Amino acid sequence: MNTTMKDFIDNSMQRQIADLQELVRIPSVSRGDPRPGMPLGEQVAHALRYTLNLARRLGFTKVWDLDGYCGIVEYGEGEECLGIMAHLDVVPEGTGWTYPPYGAEIHNGRMYGRGTVDDKGAAVSALYALAAVKDCKIPLKRRVRLILGCDEERGWACMEHYKRFEEEPTLAFTPDAEYPVVHSEMGIMQAAYFNPTPVRFISEVGTAPNVIPGEATVSLLGITSPQVLPEGYTLEYSFNQVKVTGKGGHASMPELGLNALQGLLCFIRLHHDLSNEEQALADGLFDMFKFDLHGESLGIDVTDDSGRTTCVPSMFTANESGVSITIDCRYPFSLSEREMLLRLDTAFGSRGFVRKHYKNTDCHFVPADSELVTALMEIFNRNAKVNAEPMKIGGGTYARAFKNAVAFGTVPYLEESPCHMPDESVGLSDIRFNTVVIAEAIERLAGAEAAK
Repeated sequence: MNTTMKDFIDNSMQRQIADLQELVRIPSVSRGDPRPGMPLGEQVAHALRYTLNLARRLGFTKVWDLDGYCGIVEYGEGEECLGIMAHLDVVPEGTGWTYPPYGAEIHNGRMYGRGTVDDKGAAVSALYALAAVKDCKIPLKRRVRLILGCDEERGWACMEHYKRFEEEPTLAFTPDAEYPVVHSEMGIMQAAYFNPTPVRFISEVGTAPNVIPGEATVSLLGITSPQVLPEGYTLEYSFNQVKVTGKGGHASMPELGLNALQGLLCFIRLHHDLSNEEQALADGLFDMFKFDLHGESLGIDVTDDSGRTTCVPSMFTANESGVSITIDCRYPFSLSEREMLLRLDTAFGSRGFVRKHYKNTDCHFVPADSELVTALMEIFNRNAKVNAEPMKIGGGTYARAFKNAVAFGTVPYLEESPCHMPDESVGLSDIRFNTVVIAEAIERLAGAEAAK
């Protein structure tokens, strides 16, 4: 890397940290109350406006808001384009935080807050990396376009809007996963099912389809004695209400969480004061999920070279109108969308559930020997002083939006991801590392000297 670029990054690091703190303090949960010019809500619009103003403060002149769905910062000339995609929306904060989820407080060398890793930290690092390239006047053969999405966590309306009106990058990466490079992403299916049986147990669980619920509550009549759940769960009783506490997390990595909803379904079926219809429904729900991570009881547990199926029940509503449940599944290449739906519909249908809706995102793959993957792998391995290999994941990133795109960082190599978890945080040294490797990636993939 150009030594001067590293100097720029080091000299501006305190400014970068302060700018990230300001951005994290904006609670930009996507799909807030839409307003004119703010299709994804006021707080998301606030985060977008702040970030585009930051780009202008860093000296960029080609900066624009694409109808409130995403922002674009472009630098350089050339017919071809290197895209860098990051997002400014976040999942709801959830519970279980040690520090304020939107406080951006720094403790022991780490900044805590929703979005510090997923994905505001990466967005700010990308801005400062591009500013380093600009400040050092690195000659470019490709334009560099930073695409700042605002609906990554919910519906991807941002990328749909971008693709409708803007060009597809020649090659691209998104710093919204793990290091080193993710070149293979499994399919994602989220589906909601409904059973019209009225029930007396009242429950509302979950914040988003792709978030493992860390807490789940139910109101029941006639609670007598405590039930026993597997190790790690806790139960709290308050009058006729029970709260199950597990550990929240990202639905693509259920092994890192402890799904409170699965614990709740186990508790409900063991309650003595259920009618025959309620008992049958409760038994059916638990039998479909048990404490599985891979959809074993649903008949969708498949493994191939791209990975193994995961299945997370993530949202649940039960009341006198019936029972609704939403699941998030990540499935390997050898399972098709059609086969997944057939297996799920069969399993749920046998227990009286009908599908209300579903959303599917196809698998994504870029060859490991491509220019894009090999360049990013070399940059990471050299800077991290390791000999890692490209990765395959169940997570879904913006890389899926474009044919020649991969995910590049920013969760540190071999560390557990804090995304969607309480106490999400980023190390200050990791912020510097991310900015350095993104700047080097821009220089390598878009720099004129790299072609020689």
